[in-house]
Amino acid sequence: MLKSITARLSAERAAMALVILASALVGRQAALGMDTAQGLSGLAAILGSSMLVVMVRTWPKPEPVKVRARRED
Repeated sequence: MLKSITARLSAERAAMALVILASALVGRQAALGMDTAQGLSGLAAILGSSMLVVMVRTWPKPEPVKVRARRED
């Protein structure tokens, strides 16, 4: 159970770091000067990484499978 919690937290933190990194890179390049196509591409990168965060946060947990034990009489 601890492994799944650790993996989930790592995935959430990595996705959030991706949003921060993408926003920082796009913001830096926008400050230096971008044309319209570059600005829209940067916006798409930020929205894509934000959608990744939403997917990681809302992804359903796998349900445990009930297994019937066979009796050998």
